Amino acid sequence: MTDSTTAHDGVRAAVEAYVSAVCAGDPQAVREAFRPEAYMWGYLGRELVSAPIGAFCQAVAADSGERAWTRTYAYDIRSIEVSGEVAVAVLDERGYQGEDFTDHFSLVREDGQWRIASKTFFRTAGPAE
Repeated sequence: MTDSTTAHDGVRAAVEAYVSAVCAGDPQAVREAFRPEAYMWGYLGRELVSAPIGAFCQAVAADSGERAWTRTYAYDIRSIEVSGEVAVAVLDERGYQGEDFTDHFSLVREDGQWRIASKTFFRTAGPAE
């Protein structure tokens, strides 16, 4: 296996860890998928949101109840591009908490481990938006 294949697989595993964590409603696992200083930006409809990743972890914790949305949730990792010790990945989500999202992740490999450094997202506009 080449280093580029290994790196690509490592990035995919990091994104899959993120997906598993949010589906499980596990804020600690979400936190572990990200670098400690990670930040997120994005749009919920027309509203621009920006916050440290800890705020997202709190939102995951608040949604750790019945989680009925996970029954119809689906996702695709649309792309992964690796450049040395950094990478970008695009994740398309359908039905995340009842909404569709596109997430753009920047990742960094440190000590052999890929972790998400930032998340930029867009929620697909609903009928009223």
